[in-house]
Amino acid sequence: MAARTDTTPPPAAFRPPAAAADGSADDPARWRNLLLQATIIVLAGLWIYSPTYHGEWLWDDDQLIWQNPVVQSTSLRGLAKLWFNPEGADFFPLSYTALWAQWPFFQAQSTGYHVTTILLHILAALLLWALLERMRIPGAWLSGLLFAIHPVAVESVAWVSETKNTLSLPLFLLSCLCWVMQDERQHDEHEAAEDDGGGRNMLYLASIVFFLLAMLAKTSMVAMPVVLLLHAWWRRGEVTIVDLVKTAPFFMISLALGIITCRYQWSRAIGAETILVGGVASRIATAGMAILFYLKQIVWPINLLPIYPRWEVDPPKPEQFLAWPVIIAAGTWCWINRDTWGRHVVFALGFFLLMVAPVLGFVTIAYMRITWVADHFIYLPMIGPVALMGAAATWLYGRIDRQSRLLFVAGGSIVLATFGLLSFLYANCWANEDALWTYTLRSNDDAWQAHNRLGARLFARGDVQNAFGHFTKATRLRPDLGETHNNLGTALSAMGRHDEAIAEYMEANRRTPNVDAMQLNLANALFAAKRFKEAAEVFRALLSRSPDNPALYNNLGVTLYRAGEREEAIRQFRRALELKPDLKDAIEGLAVATGEKPDPLAGQMSPQGGPQAGSQTGSQAGPQAATRSGQQADQQQPQQPRPGVPPQQPAAAAPPGRSTLDAATFPTPKAFEATPVPAR
Repeated sequence: MAARTDTTPPPAAFRPPAAAADGSADDPARWRNLLLQATIIVLAGLWIYSPTYHGEWLWDDDQLIWQNPVVQSTSLRGLAKLWFNPEGADFFPLSYTALWAQWPFFQAQSTGYHVTTILLHILAALLLWALLERMRIPGAWLSGLLFAIHPVAVESVAWVSETKNTLSLPLFLLSCLCWVMQDERQHDEHEAAEDDGGGRNMLYLASIVFFLLAMLAKTSMVAMPVVLLLHAWWRRGEVTIVDLVKTAPFFMISLALGIITCRYQWSRAIGAETILVGGVASRIATAGMAILFYLKQIVWPINLLPIYPRWEVDPPKPEQFLAWPVIIAAGTWCWINRDTWGRHVVFALGFFLLMVAPVLGFVTIAYMRITWVADHFIYLPMIGPVALMGAAATWLYGRIDRQSRLLFVAGGSIVLATFGLLSFLYANCWANEDALWTYTLRSNDDAWQAHNRLGARLFARGDVQNAFGHFTKATRLRPDLGETHNNLGTALSAMGRHDEAIAEYMEANRRTPNVDAMQLNLANALFAAKRFKEAAEVFRALLSRSPDNPALYNNLGVTLYRAGEREEAIRQFRRALELKPDLKDAIEGLAVATGEKPDPLAGQMSPQGGPQAGSQTGSQAGPQAATRSGQQADQQQPQQPRPGVPPQQPAAAAPPGRSTLDAATFPTPKAFEATPVPAR
């Protein structure tokens, strides 16, 4: 067996219980100490994330959970759909299953989901401690505590949609723990003497199973097979044929699920949208800057943001390549010293680089439409540098004189307390979207999505003027996106500036074609401007994709009636009633169109020859639009539209207080909260 180059034995406190030859594993004092250490990690985690216990739904939580009928189905058919035919932008069936399993207990109350993800994070911190101690790495408990309280983890823990992070990491760490234990039984003489092979094989199979489950929760640990080979080199100084054979199942799992993830990412998350990432040179520059940025955030987690400024790298500037000489020089220095301390640094930072590689920009992912870097990208990769920090602090403590140790402990305690306080304060920013986006815009006023989502919330509360300001900024920052133009159109419509609204809606539909809700907004705006024939054409386009939607037939009938095409309007009302005989709007519309009921707007003809449209708040009689124009009246509100991925039967919300006899009253155009695509 090849020995580790660094022959200094690990401190006894960091040896696993199985390695204790004196029976200290059964020492009650030792177990009390372990319980105290575990309690500190648990309580620290619970306190730090206490501001999010009752936090609101954030960002894409709506389309993932409380507007997702499949997650809410509670049926085996719904569960099967999550595994074999998911409709989302990613193939993370185990994470979706975790949400599906929680729905019967918590329903649309976010508290239960927040508590679950917090507990998963604390579990990951405890498992990290156990893994590092099993690997005989100094400072194992300190590293586990540092991970539990680290500010960079807040984004993954406080955001329910990132349950895929907090679920996949414990499974990944269990896989690693089983791998390390079976590896010890194979190569450690003492362990091998006590193992007949059966226990080692069970641990090996358990490692594979946990890795598969982790990948099904989130494929961010796709590089684990290479990490296992790196571990063999770190532990024994070489990689053998046996190591390659043993990692083969891991490589197959990574390859298969990695291909599926890329397929979902490119065909669904990105779809028809063009992500502006630049050429090869731009990607290289971005990757180098991202590596140093992430390492800085781990070591010095100040000014964290939900959305960081997006670097302008197309074309890249010469100074944007300077990160690579620094990285290469540091790597070379560590490699030269690989016979001593360099081996441990190469292992820790090599783990970090392998795990963060998929999100460095070499491969296009949907999140790049927002920014290049994000804290949730390094929730898993950060454990490498964190373990290195914990080991370095413990190593240094053991080499300073006794007089200096008290000062060292005091300084370390201040650092840990500062990290915990920063995490607690940052968690407050994730309590609701108003706080989240207001905080973001204070430091990054160019965050177009923050403007878009904050504007949508203001619009929903009736603050149209301030919403208009945010939508205008979002459209100026990202004029290439349909959703920004659509949202600006909603504000213009609410302000009565219909011609400008129509122009924005048309641009939205040109940028992002075939998104039903955006087309519905255009149809509504054309109707409000009394351009009934144009509105009718838009409704026909919607019906070409949703031919069984009775509400759309009703709305087309209303539009045609106002355009003076009474006979065609009657046909549309009858078609709506064929599909849904109890659709009250279509029943009353047909009665007016056939003359069974009087039309109080008769004689008030529009410039196109039809009766003038009623106001949005009036109470005239006549054919009326269905309360939910883009879906059947008894369905839920739809998911938010995603550029390149048409939503399921989208619709706009109807204005409150509408009389059942309002004439041609269309739902208020809906401001879409631009939803980020979950990224690996």
